[in-house]
Amino acid sequence: MENTISSRGITLEARKPVFFDVLNNLWDSESNPGGIVNIGLAENALMQAEMKSFINTQPAVENHALTYGDGFTGSKKLKAAMCHFLNRHFQPYVPLQPSHVCITAGASNAIENCAWALCDPGDYVLVGRPYWTTFRSILGNRAGVNILEVTMGQVDPMGTDAVVCFEEVVEQATREGKKVKAILLCSPNNPLGRCYPKEVLKSYMQLCQKLGIHLISDELYGLSVWESPESDDSTPFTSVLSIDTNNLVDAQLVHAVWGMSKDFGATGLRIGVLISQSNPQFLGACESISLFSFPSSLADKAVASLLADDTFTDNFVATNRARLSESYQFVTGFCKTNGIPYAHSNAALFVWIKLGAIVKDTEMTDDVLLSRLRKEGVYMTSGSTYACEEPGWFRVVMAHPRHVLEEGLRRMMRALG
Repeated sequence: MENTISSRGITLEARKPVFFDVLNNLWDSESNPGGIVNIGLAENALMQAEMKSFINTQPAVENHALTYGDGFTGSKKLKAAMCHFLNRHFQPYVPLQPSHVCITAGASNAIENCAWALCDPGDYVLVGRPYWTTFRSILGNRAGVNILEVTMGQVDPMGTDAVVCFEEVVEQATREGKKVKAILLCSPNNPLGRCYPKEVLKSYMQLCQKLGIHLISDELYGLSVWESPESDDSTPFTSVLSIDTNNLVDAQLVHAVWGMSKDFGATGLRIGVLISQSNPQFLGACESISLFSFPSSLADKAVASLLADDTFTDNFVATNRARLSESYQFVTGFCKTNGIPYAHSNAALFVWIKLGAIVKDTEMTDDVLLSRLRKEGVYMTSGSTYACEEPGWFRVVMAHPRHVLEEGLRRMMRALG
């Protein structure tokens, strides 16, 4: 029988996420001991009790929550609460106002809005290696925008020299007739778990001004930053919103994305925010397609109440940071004990480890290692998944209770023989 769907549908079918089988068979020590231990998907399970308790104590919904509410870009209450919260924690140079934000059904949706409204089909967005390669799907599956990878070689991906690499790639792309529209930074970085220094962010702004392209800063892990016990001078998180753009870049070219999924451990709430303080035309374009990206009014209501509660959010953020630090020390301590090299970090939900360094078979590829890990019932992601330039690196998500980490790491070592 001939294909019953379009050629576009056939292409999309081949791009479906590979981890859904993991979600359908999650390990539980009592109810599903033979299931898969998931230390690969970037979810924060450390604060679920606190989040669940807050949501369950909220008043019942009103009729307004069962309608289209205040429109498709977030309720007035949520926009006000979002601005209040981010003004306190991200210290924007120009205080955020509701007119600066567009609420979306998750941060991925906010990034896709950038593809729709800042780019044309076939255009390119620059991303430095290694990077979260799901950006390819977010930008490309529906909007038809391409990723252009920036190879770093021996250059620190978080340093000023990396900005030069970006410029060189743009110059080469221009010679090849490719149209570059934006630089996309994941800040803090996924998978490296590090923050961009303020001066580096300024350099990216200057480059965007020089090239006449946009700077999109994905700041989804902005509050999941802790003081690393391994270093006294870990780079703190700096939001692009906190930088005075005068004499650096036209503020119309600077945009930021944040959401509830990582810092608040609530991937299921599907609340993201796209921030553009000086480009109302851009936000207007996003509003025109907001029918396809607006969040549930129930989630809208819950998050509006949460972000307006300073006592709760301050305690939540502080506790989350402390627990992340504890998990980081546990995982890195395990690595030290077992001779596994790892990259020092102080942000996000994971540890970047080099399993390839302890495998006796030097010819073993990342894919073979992944296959062995899955055979032992543990889900992790390899460096090749993140377009890493060096084989052997893997990302371990550490934002889990201790018993989950212990089981996952035990299976990992068993897989390695």
